[in-house]
Amino acid sequence: MWRMLLDNFRFVFTKWKLTFSQAGMDSLQEQFSEFGTKLRQTDFVLEEGYTFINHGYKGAVPKTVIAAEQRFQDEVKRQPANSFMRKKLSAWINGRDSVAEFLNADPNDVVLVPNVTSGISSILMSIPFDTGDTILVTNLSFTSTNNACAQLLHHHRGVKTKVLNIVVPIDNSAQVVNLFEQALNNDSNIRIAVVDYISCSCSMLLPMTEIVQLCQKHNVISVIDGAHAPGQLPLCLHKMEADFFTGNCHKWMFAPWGCAFVWKNKKVTFPLRSLTSSSPNDDLVSQFCIQGTRDDSCYNSLPTAVEYIRSKGGLERISEYNTRLLHMASDHLISLWKTSKLLIPSSMEPPFLRLIRLPEIPGFGTSKEDANSLMDLMYENYHIDVSMKSVNNQLYVRLSVQIYNCLEDYMTLGEVVMSMAGRETTDI
Repeated sequence: MWRMLLDNFRFVFTKWKLTFSQAGMDSLQEQFSEFGTKLRQTDFVLEEGYTFINHGYKGAVPKTVIAAEQRFQDEVKRQPANSFMRKKLSAWINGRDSVAEFLNADPNDVVLVPNVTSGISSILMSIPFDTGDTILVTNLSFTSTNNACAQLLHHHRGVKTKVLNIVVPIDNSAQVVNLFEQALNNDSNIRIAVVDYISCSCSMLLPMTEIVQLCQKHNVISVIDGAHAPGQLPLCLHKMEADFFTGNCHKWMFAPWGCAFVWKNKKVTFPLRSLTSSSPNDDLVSQFCIQGTRDDSCYNSLPTAVEYIRSKGGLERISEYNTRLLHMASDHLISLWKTSKLLIPSSMEPPFLRLIRLPEIPGFGTSKEDANSLMDLMYENYHIDVSMKSVNNQLYVRLSVQIYNCLEDYMTLGEVVMSMAGRETTDI
């Protein structure tokens, strides 16, 4: 009898949950009718049946931006020499200016680069190091960032790196600030600090203002890896106290792949140098724009990407939808899987990213390799593109949301994971 009552309770509670989720989804679609499934169909070329919730890797590009990029590529093919000799510079400057305006930065302080890795490398290669100098990085840094630092050591034999370990759970952001303060107090050789604004490995928003102020106090050059920041966080670079900031436009800004920028604070006295250049001039524009036969169509289409953001109500309207959808998706999966979010304070959670712990899945452990294998399996068997992370010997899914997503995308993910875990979705 008790078993029957329990089964009935589970059925009723599950039905209520689904009804509540549907009501929330209907309300979201009602308030933001311009976003979600309809937008995906009208504005993007994402394949039907393909669940794409991995914008933290590379975001989908709107049709208008694809068309703009194609126009520039076609023009180069129609008039190869004319496009390069007479139009390349002005188109590059136009792309740079549009990004600078979006970032609230002086265009003269901004250059365009293929990605944040190139940006970090250019910054590090520009810094006049002395023997004994130390570069401070964190264990959360993106692999390519650490590789860029390691590559620098081949050119400056007397320079070394030091890793600051930031470990979850974290109770408050002051814990992270204290870790940086201790590191800077204990090592006077630290010359540069390379810090992720939003860490890729665990989707953590670091207390950047406090960290930059610590760097200033200790006369340390601050280099901000803002790969995930543009299009996700409102940025006002002309008010930023950091020395350098580099970010991608192809994650959250709807730009084509291979599109990023570097910003240099006016207070920095030494020049920023490009890794490669075909220009005989030393000015920033010539160095970073005149680079042989490189295809600049992604840079040239940046004004269209910025205009697309404005046409959707700007970052404010986009954030309203994305943050609400992320909250609904997180709550749904936590309830369904009976797990939890990554244990960090809400103030350190990025607006469009969240780590949710996966239930135990037979055949998979908790290593980085298991996470990668599970990602591949999700795509190959279910056509779901989603990021998996291994944190503290536990597997997490990295939820990411964009305006072409809807709650059904994350419900689909939830059902697939439950099936792989060998659990019924009615198992409350």
